[in-house]
Amino acid sequence: MVTITDVARVAGVSKNTVSRYLNSRGYISQGTRNKIQEAIDMLHYQPNQIARSLYTNRTNIVGLVIPDVVQPFFATMTSRIEDELNQRGYKMILCNTMHSSDKERKYLDMLTANKVDGIIIGSHSIDINYADIKAPIVALDRFLADAIPVVSADHVQGGMLAAKAFIDRGCRNVAQFIGSSKVRTPSIERHKVFAERMHEEGISCATYELDLNQFEFSTYLTTANDFLVDNPTVDGVFASDLVALAVQRKALESGRRIPEDLFVFGYDGSFVYQIAYPILPTVIQPFRLLASTLVDVLLKEINGEKLDEHLYVLPVTISGANGEGAEPSSAHSSKVRPRISLPF
Repeated sequence: MVTITDVARVAGVSKNTVSRYLNSRGYISQGTRNKIQEAIDMLHYQPNQIARSLYTNRTNIVGLVIPDVVQPFFATMTSRIEDELNQRGYKMILCNTMHSSDKERKYLDMLTANKVDGIIIGSHSIDINYADIKAPIVALDRFLADAIPVVSADHVQGGMLAAKAFIDRGCRNVAQFIGSSKVRTPSIERHKVFAERMHEEGISCATYELDLNQFEFSTYLTTANDFLVDNPTVDGVFASDLVALAVQRKALESGRRIPEDLFVFGYDGSFVYQIAYPILPTVIQPFRLLASTLVDVLLKEINGEKLDEHLYVLPVTISGANGEGAEPSSAHSSKVRPRISLPF
């Protein structure tokens, strides 16, 4: 087993110098740093993380808590966040709650017991007191507690972009699908502004609410089928990408033309929207920028730095005419829930 003594011998420096290099303490010339790193690489030296964490009071591990890693938005965010953390020298523990508050509580207990440096939370549990968690936390598109910072896309901008697309298309009778209103999330703003713009243009707009933690595509297909049967005159649908794709598929199966008979517009912009045919126009969330901002904010919290703000809102883009865009079995009911009214 390679030790710090071996690294010091090959680098031609003292053990204390290697220790200071590993723990980022004190001044070390760039030439000496290069020699130590070359020795580490040559010997494939792995520092004792337990010993380092006891010395530095850091584990260099961050927990990521999400509701469903299979869901394309969360899958894409998980990949981007892991990459950002890796670039900053951190490892990630993925906690996939599978829509279970009990499972999430156990994950949170495990993360805090193992003293992770911080936690990123994007789960949709509604009965957990996040303010009681003794660790730096940043929220992904969720309002968890007053003192917990939030990073989200600019949903107002996204709702405006989507609304413009329906107005330009000439739609007169549209519907939008929203997530459960039980979850406090900035994403509701896109639906509020969308409904407001439809109202201003004299376009009929009905809003339908999905069940809490309804993420499985099979339930979306059933919901879409029921909706289209009950609403034969609707000429436009706005929803997150997977729901929009389910509506598009069921519309095509029923003989409706896309987009001639039914204009379907998505929101998210993960890889799935590019698979659809006909092309699914969509608002693209800035996955890489969301991830880098989440990590930036969390590291500031970990380091005890003052945050610039509490809510970080990042710009979205929209897919082009060719569908291209750029980044800066279920326990749930599958029936369409009653339409709701959004204030504007």
